[in-house]
Amino acid sequence: MRIAQIATVDTPVRREHSGSIEQIVWLLDRELTRLGHEVTVFGAAGSEVTGHFVATLPGSYAEAGAPEDWRLCEMINLARAIECAGDFDIVHSHAYLWSLPLEALCEAPMVHTLHVHPYDDFLRLREMWPKARVTAISAFQWHETPHLPPRAIIHHGIDVEQFTFRANPEDYICYLGRFIPDKGVLTAISSARSLGLRLLLAGPRNEYYDACIAPEVDGRNVEYIGVVTGRERDQLLGGARALLYPIQAPEPFGLVQVEAMMCGTPVVAPRIGAVPEIVENGVTGCIAEGATDFSEQILSALTLDRARIRAVAEERFSAVHMAREYAVLYASIVEAKA
Repeated sequence: MRIAQIATVDTPVRREHSGSIEQIVWLLDRELTRLGHEVTVFGAAGSEVTGHFVATLPGSYAEAGAPEDWRLCEMINLARAIECAGDFDIVHSHAYLWSLPLEALCEAPMVHTLHVHPYDDFLRLREMWPKARVTAISAFQWHETPHLPPRAIIHHGIDVEQFTFRANPEDYICYLGRFIPDKGVLTAISSARSLGLRLLLAGPRNEYYDACIAPEVDGRNVEYIGVVTGRERDQLLGGARALLYPIQAPEPFGLVQVEAMMCGTPVVAPRIGAVPEIVENGVTGCIAEGATDFSEQILSALTLDRARIRAVAEERFSAVHMAREYAVLYASIVEAKA
């Protein structure tokens, strides 16, 4: 198949140092190309892809002459890709569902994937174009629109090669993510302290960290290690006895959970949002039923088989698995059109 992948243009599409959506597109491009398909990625200049690439903007938002308005940048990217749609069997847009109003202008059938929570405007878009082929990154993502089921539920996959299995972790548990109230970092800290476990915190420092988290960091039982990427991220997750993911608000997915499991590290998280779809309770991690149950589930997670965690994660969440599921979806749409 001739497949067009429309990335977002927050960053170039690369293996390293790109945004989460752009990394998903990079992986899809690589794995679909390996499966024998002809893939073309549309995105910001500076991208490095396996298949073909079309630069729709000279840079990311407000860079190298690109417009300052990020929404305008995304619309330019979308429009330029759709101009070329006649060259493809299928076009897959990852651009916030803004592709829905443009589908009627597209010469090839389209697939639309939203990678964030569907807030009000996204829900309105789905209602306005109910026949659009919208996929979900989790069953939870579109639970508010049961009358408009997604065309397929395809979980995110990650690059297995970037995460090292560690059968024997070090003596700490960790939190990796943003420092905002909804991430529940204070719950992670209080739980670790109640159990006498050393906790490492990683993520970009901000005002909430300085005001609420920094006073809890003592450099011994609770340590802040800054931003980790690439090899450092792999080492942190692989060396942890468990990853704490104590979110307070539901999310449609959470890649860091999969990254930890790929290292053999169990995840401890509350039963909220897409967590029950990602964490297999008692196998790849432990799911807490409430705040008082979180500490108990940490202890349970420490007893899980790390080799089995890695095996299950690789089977369910590899980039290869994700690409194959999309390829099956694309083929069904192309065949139906024919």
